[in-house]
Parts: sequence; structure tokens; C-alpha cells
Amino acid sequence: MSNNYIITIGREYGSGGLEIGQKLAEKLGIKCYDKELINLVAEKKGFKKEILEKADEKRGSSFIEPSGGFFPGKPSKTLPAFGAFGKTINDKVFLMESSVIHSLAREESCVIIGRCADVLLKDRDNVLTVFIQAPKDARIKRLAEQFQLSEEMAEKEVRRIDKIRSSYYQFYTDRKWGGRDNFDLVINSAALGIDNTVNLIKTAAEHKFS
Repeated sequence: MSNNYIITIGREYGSGGLEIGQKLAEKLGIKCYDKELINLVAEKKGFKKEILEKADEKRGSSFIEPSGGFFPGKPSKTLPAFGAFGKTINDKVFLMESSVIHSLAREESCVIIGRCADVLLKDRDNVLTVFIQAPKDARIKRLAEQFQLSEEMAEKEVRRIDKIRSSYYQFYTDRKWGGRDNFDLVINSAALGIDNTVNLIKTAAEHKFS
């Protein structure tokens, strides 16, 4: 493959999306950005890492800023949802991460996990958008084994994190989280397994970007 290309990966919690992204990046010889985006934003924008971590991948809401100012977090009705809203910490973090994502898309090939990257980069030809899903029972089992949780606790985490991610995605894009119309590939990782899912995405990327 030649020139810069980006693979974005949205994921249900417990579907293995991050592991898939990391293994895919390793196979392709490129970087995978997940929490690494926080470090880049902190470095490039001069924001405290602790603040970024608290607001990362969480939707805007009414919030008291450190300065003491109060701002309502509402997307604009006249401009794209991901580009015009209030001045909450969450909104600012989203805008800063968006700026870094656009810079990455111009400068290098990489895999980007979550953060509405599929919508932010929707007008670029050098992007393959992927959503990883799996049946809830499979995700609960995977999380219970991975983190040594009871199935009850794992189920609560699946519901909680999925709700946060869905709310974040819909708030900043005005699109349905995981909707098949939003992605080039929607893959059931439980049906294929992690490694086969990685290989499938790699093959799709090689066809698209060759």
C-alpha cells in the first residue's frame, strides 16, 4: 500500500476492538492511537493530561470550568454537530482530539480507535471505517475472563460503557452509534475470532488502498 491511509475502529465494549486495532497496526507496520491521543493532545495543546482523561470519549454536558465559568453543552442546530457547541470541558477535549486526528490523517498512516474518527474523516478518500461488535453474552464472558469479574459485574460494565460510547457518538455526530450505514465494515468478532477479524480488515485495507 502506498501513501497515507487511516483505518478507524469503533467498537462495542468487550468486543476486542482495541486488541484488534493494535494487532492490525502491528501487522501493517503503522501506529495505533487510542489513549495515545490524550498524550498527543496534552503535548500539542498544552492541556493537563488528568483533565483530558476524565473527559475523553464522554459527551458534553453542563459543566463548571476550572475558571468558574458555567457553560451549557449543546450542539448547534445550524452547524455540524461535531463542530459547533458550547464551551464545556468535554467539548474542548473533543475539538482538540479532532484537530489531532485530522493532523494524523494528513501526516501518517495509522489506526484510530473510537472518538468519532469515522465521521471526522468522512470526506477523505484514504479512510477505511470499521465497527466491531459481538453478541452481549460473548462480550460479558470475554470481560469476565479478562478482568477476573463476575458475569454480573461484567454485564453491568458492558451496559455502562456502551451507554457512554453511544451517547458520546450520537451527541457529537448526530448519527446512530454502530449503525451499519456509517461504516465500510461491520464485523462480529465473536463469529470470526480476534485474529481472523484482524486479517479480514487487513485484506479489506489492502484492496482499498492498493
